[in-house]
Amino acid sequence: MLDSALSSERLREHLPEPGAWRPVPDVTDRAFWTAVHPATTAAMVDRAERLAGVGPWPALPASLWLDFARTGNRIRYQDPYFARRRRLAAAVLAACLTDDERWHDEVADGAWLVCEESSWCLPAHDESHGARNTHALPDVDNPTLDLFAAETGALLAWTYAVLRPKVEERGLGQRIVDEVRRRILVPQRTVDSWIWFGRRGHVGNWNPWINSNVLVCSLLLDSTREEIVTTVERAVFGLDVFVGGYPADGACDEGQLYWWRAGASLSECLEVLRSASGGVLDAFDLPLVREIGRYLHRVHIAGDWYVNVADGSAKLDADGASAHVLYRFGRRVGDAEMVAHARWLRGDGPLAESTTGVGRALLALADSDWASEPSADPPLVAQAWWPDTELLTARETGGSARGLFLSVKGGHNAEAHNHNDVGTFLVALDGHPVLVDAGVADYTRQHFSPDRYEIWSLRSAYHNVPLVDGYEQAPGKEHRAADVRCELDDTGARFDLDLAGAYPAEAGLLHWHRSVRLDRAGGQIVLSDRWAFSRVPGDVRSHLLASGAPVVLGAGALEVPTPGRTLRLSYDGAALDVEVERIDLDDRRLRGAWGDHLWRIALVVRRPTADGGYRLEIGAGRSCLANSAGHRA
Repeated sequence: MLDSALSSERLREHLPEPGAWRPVPDVTDRAFWTAVHPATTAAMVDRAERLAGVGPWPALPASLWLDFARTGNRIRYQDPYFARRRRLAAAVLAACLTDDERWHDEVADGAWLVCEESSWCLPAHDESHGARNTHALPDVDNPTLDLFAAETGALLAWTYAVLRPKVEERGLGQRIVDEVRRRILVPQRTVDSWIWFGRRGHVGNWNPWINSNVLVCSLLLDSTREEIVTTVERAVFGLDVFVGGYPADGACDEGQLYWWRAGASLSECLEVLRSASGGVLDAFDLPLVREIGRYLHRVHIAGDWYVNVADGSAKLDADGASAHVLYRFGRRVGDAEMVAHARWLRGDGPLAESTTGVGRALLALADSDWASEPSADPPLVAQAWWPDTELLTARETGGSARGLFLSVKGGHNAEAHNHNDVGTFLVALDGHPVLVDAGVADYTRQHFSPDRYEIWSLRSAYHNVPLVDGYEQAPGKEHRAADVRCELDDTGARFDLDLAGAYPAEAGLLHWHRSVRLDRAGGQIVLSDRWAFSRVPGDVRSHLLASGAPVVLGAGALEVPTPGRTLRLSYDGAALDVEVERIDLDDRRLRGAWGDHLWRIALVVRRPTADGGYRLEIGAGRSCLANSAGHRA
């Protein structure tokens, strides 16, 4: 799909000579750096001060590397690993903005430490011995090019590009260049076997994520044009595989968290090539590329809340997101809503985010259009439908967070970072999620093992779907929705599907027809479930995961509190019993989204029959004077 714009012939004709692409002025251009808005400078230097003030640079001993193989815990190594890189990135920006020798020494300390690391990849990703998760330390002669090795390479490449006089003065310049070439550029040009590369077919977010960093490393540090051309040709091959495997509707089935390293990273790859060629190598006019860009703002609920599917978080990740990347993507594809969403994300804050992706910050600071872009409100689109991914979003009033917001998904149970959740739905009220998807805890080895679906937040029993005669949904692409239909108009949105195929045959389901409708005029969401079993079931129930502590008002109604109004659920109290269970959260990632608790509501059919059904009406209730205990605003 990218071949017409990025063919080998066009690459050879239009790629620059080594050293020609320098999109950000270096530290010696004091006119540029002192002209950066004072508030942005102050925010970035303050962050660098805070990170430098924590004490000595974090250590990464061998025993910490081996901890993952021994325990499956990823966090104990990753926390200091990322802390090093955050501190270095912040120091690079502070050094550019102030030209203070203190910051240049801080950069030298961090860059030296990173260059001395035996591996830049994470222990969970190491393939230096030919297979993942060995009990050995990494093989320094066979570096693994994973996501974070690539990000580390780009961090050092940008450091060299903008601080070259200072790092060379300290004797670090050639060391940085040599390490990036040895660990990033040579492996990218010589190894075809990594699954992310594209030789084996469809690839996920690893491909654009890695290539967005590899392209920067090559254009900033490679010494011959032939090296640059080879690197770019191989990157474009993989990007073409990535784009070719993307659904035609442009949806990211991993959710908004991963969009920032799937769709957004794709845009960075295309932007680097466009910029390096003076605008000639431009693939932004592909319709699919535009649809990929339009995903994020159409799954936005309000504030920093987004529809979360798969392992995607319900809250915006400040370290992973970049308002400027979204802005530039929107400008390139000509989408005003993307631009408005990006400008809203920036708000009154600094022009760039000071994260480990230092290139994102540098390019934002160098973009005069971004600096002068007027403030904007988020688009808050009325409704969107992705027919290939089978995802719906709809709100009561377009352009406003007030009222109800609904999302429903179909799909199958082998999606990227899959949860067993075919037919699940999410409901927000006044911009706050109420019936929710918990998301995923901090990753461990189990998340990528055959035991993945023993983790509670990935199981269908903890999503807003039925539990049928004790059976949960099963993993696998064959376990999918059927008879999917979506209808959208000014009055509302309706999603119909059959969930039976998501369950194992042993469940005895002939069909489970679910219909979810947002009625704008009535100000309510109506869920209708109708089922047929091949036998009389012993237990039929449907679960709802709630962000606040439910209050049962009596037979037929319950309320879930929010920071504003309650969400009221009405049902047939003669046919359904209600059970409520509090789920205590002890994981920092889950608690970061939801606080200390979630609640699981079970609507239990009192007298199950082979053929039956129920109806649930959802709408706004009374005002809440205060947040309920454990509820996170």
